[in-house]
Amino acid sequence: METNRQTVILFRTKNTDFTYDTLYDYVSDSKAEDILEAVEYDKFTEFPHSANYIIDEADRYLYEEGYIEEDVYYTGRVTPAEIEVLQKVLDLIAKNHNNDNLLINGRTVHIPIAIRKEDIDYFNETKRFSERLIEWRRDVYKSSQKNTLVAK
Repeated sequence: METNRQTVILFRTKNTDFTYDTLYDYVSDSKAEDILEAVEYDKFTEFPHSANYIIDEADRYLYEEGYIEEDVYYTGRVTPAEIEVLQKVLDLIAKNHNNDNLLINGRTVHIPIAIRKEDIDYFNETKRFSERLIEWRRDVYKSSQKNTLVAK
């Protein structure tokens, strides 16, 4: 999986939602004439849906890094009312986004390409991508970087 801060590029066949983390995984599982697309999206990883979890993690991190003397610094200071407000915010975020990935900017498809039999044969023989696929991947990354810079 290729990443740029929170931006992730996945690979998939056209007209399906099934994605592959890497181009290598896709090509090793592909058939000739499949249409390959790169899909870029931003996501929160392992988004915690519990206010208590967030507070516990803050305590753990600050304690382990030596910023605080006790490992229940926030737990002892955050009021139930404040926890309730934080939980409502988290619930609102979860309700309005895909719960698995919590998409921020949605998906952008870049530069489809058809996989040829020669690409698959070359990959199976060498475990490397054909020059055509390498060039396509470069174009995808360039396009992705431009879109990321514009979006941020």
